[in-house]
Amino acid sequence: MRNDKRIMRSGRVAGVLQTGCIAVLFLLMPAGAEAGVPVIANQRVTDITTRSFSVILTVNEPSTPTLSLFAADCMTPASGFSSTLQQNATSGNMRITVRGLTAATGYCYQLLLTSLSTSEVTTTAAVPVTTMSAIVRTAPSGLNIVPVGNDILKAPTVHLPTGATRDTVLSTVELLNGSAAAPLSLLLSTNTGSDYFNLNNLFTTTTGNTLIVTGGERVKISENHGIGGCRIERFCTLPTASGGTSPRAFIQANANDIDASGGVNILDILRVVGGKGTTSSGPCFNSDLDLNGDGSIDAADYVIIKGGFNGLP
Repeated sequence: MRNDKRIMRSGRVAGVLQTGCIAVLFLLMPAGAEAGVPVIANQRVTDITTRSFSVILTVNEPSTPTLSLFAADCMTPASGFSSTLQQNATSGNMRITVRGLTAATGYCYQLLLTSLSTSEVTTTAAVPVTTMSAIVRTAPSGLNIVPVGNDILKAPTVHLPTGATRDTVLSTVELLNGSAAAPLSLLLSTNTGSDYFNLNNLFTTTTGNTLIVTGGERVKISENHGIGGCRIERFCTLPTASGGTSPRAFIQANANDIDASGGVNILDILRVVGGKGTTSSGPCFNSDLDLNGDGSIDAADYVIIKGGFNGLP
């Protein structure tokens, strides 16, 4: 197994914010990127289930990824698995899904990124992953579980700069109470009606069994727009079960409660202040912070949210 040839460099960060549930945004630019050398950012393991997991990442230039899978010792090659790749060359966002695994089993994966322009190679360190223990459902169907409509949530609307398309955006959702073992991820498509998060793929941190959500859980939705774009962090809550099969939407109960904490406090005010100066014509505009709807985040929005102040952090 290779040693690291390049290390992951942290992005250059500048605060701003976005639309839909309520959010905090950051401008992402790989620091110190050498021309022709793949530089990896935002690498994360998501969607860990009993039989699969996904790896998401952003690469600074068009590259071909190769994923190697090993046993828990990070040395013995694993077999019997398959992997699929989703990527957008414009944003550099990638999502690799590994399937055909065994439940409650430790693995290690390693990535090799080859630059399409120079054939320069970057190899990551081996990352351990343990699959979840058991699927617990009231109506299972063999080894593959039929999704329950109440657990399918629509991906929130994203704000796109001129010329950009939805499929450049890599989105994740995670529960903020720490009960879920891993976040869920989704590389958005150009079809606004086809992007859903499947909460059936949430498993508990403690037991590795299916996590049953009941509604009201606070979540963070992060939208990574890739190289030179924005990363948006929104805060919402999950809806309660409706008894139907139609996909549901994330909830923003109070427009002034930016972080969905249940009250409007100094943290919400600071988020609006952090977005000051952005407008709807820019790539990182957050309409959730535009409390008066005039297309600009300014002092008028600060006055509105300050007037709704009703709690402590």
